[in-house]
Amino acid sequence: MWPGWKTSRTRWELLWATVASLLLPWMLGELVKTFHQPGLDDQSERNQMLVDFIVAGGILFALTMVLTYAIGCWITAVMHGPRRDGDVFPADQGRPASDD
Repeated sequence: MWPGWKTSRTRWELLWATVASLLLPWMLGELVKTFHQPGLDDQSERNQMLVDFIVAGGILFALTMVLTYAIGCWITAVMHGPRRDGDVFPADQGRPASDD
């Protein structure tokens, strides 16, 4: 169908980018929330909720970027299209090759 879209490299890149988009912000948010515990922080619940909102926004942004990359791969594959070999241009059939 579309050669650039169906390659295994593109699929693996999209898979790893999706996994990283979900896990990296979540893991970073969990690390940050360990510093906002009751007894260490006066407003621990509020700050943990703020970190959760930032993580959710980061995940949505990263997934949007993965989707944008996937759409770009699809557009590139559609623009390349399948390979079609045509006939020789009619004006070049009877003329000898020039030494330019």
